[in-house]
Amino acid sequence: MATAKKTENSMSDVKNKEQMFTKEQIAASQRYADRKDLVNAVLADGKKYTFQDVEKTIENYLKGKVK
Repeated sequence: MATAKKTENSMSDVKNKEQMFTKEQIAASQRYADRKDLVNAVLADGKKYTFQDVEKTIENYLKGKVK
């Protein structure tokens, strides 16, 4: 019984976490096909992002002031 409960908790943890993607995966996705250059410019190599992180990073970049 304890094993079944532990498995249920592990499965719910996985469902609650958003998927993480590398910069390369995001740039290659259909979702960001029209912003591929922007994605490559604003995201860091070797770091993983959720779609929410990507949207926030792009939004912050586009709202930035021109020097």
